[in-house]
Amino acid sequence: MDNEPLAQPSPRPEGLLAHARKIAKLARRGTDTTNCSFLIEMADAQYTFAADAFDSNGRTREANEARKELEGFRKESAFILHTAPLLGDGSAFRKVFDKLAASKEVGQFFNGTDNVDEIVALAKRRMGNPDRLHAAEEAITAATCMLWRTHRENETIALYNEFTDVLVKDISVSITKGNLYLVEARARITRKRLLLTGRKDEAHQLLMAVSGALSPVL
Repeated sequence: MDNEPLAQPSPRPEGLLAHARKIAKLARRGTDTTNCSFLIEMADAQYTFAADAFDSNGRTREANEARKELEGFRKESAFILHTAPLLGDGSAFRKVFDKLAASKEVGQFFNGTDNVDEIVALAKRRMGNPDRLHAAEEAITAATCMLWRTHRENETIALYNEFTDVLVKDISVSITKGNLYLVEARARITRKRLLLTGRKDEAHQLLMAVSGALSPVL
């Protein structure tokens, strides 16, 4: 009697793709960098298996769609890895926003509305105007707080970083124009924002740029 094991049927491409999506979903929810990195690698490999399986079955369109989805996930993975430490239990970022969300600094309404998406849109409009950065800061505080309260953590981080980038650019423009009024104080606030979100290299670069601008010319 032949004791050779029976050949196992090849997994269906749809099943492989569904599995890849499940792993990618877990990676997006992760709060540990090491675990997220492992899940990202697994999802990447699984997407590749699925695309190759579609190709083997002569289903070129589905294979291309799977690869397109993989490329989107690869672009997103950098954000996932950076976000994970910020959302971990006891992280500095979580502590700051848990405290803000529990305080009365931001009420239920801002600018006459309790619609979070409208407040986010308002904050972004103000960010786009260099002359309204102070007003933008108030709107950003309200928007990020309300996003955090509704457990939209990734959007909170993205908006927080977006405004930080605006502040960095504004300081850079001021230095270029030789307008150094309050630039040190503004840079100090901006560096705290960078450090809170783990952007240490950028915080150091900003420090060096401001120090160089304020140093007397020899």
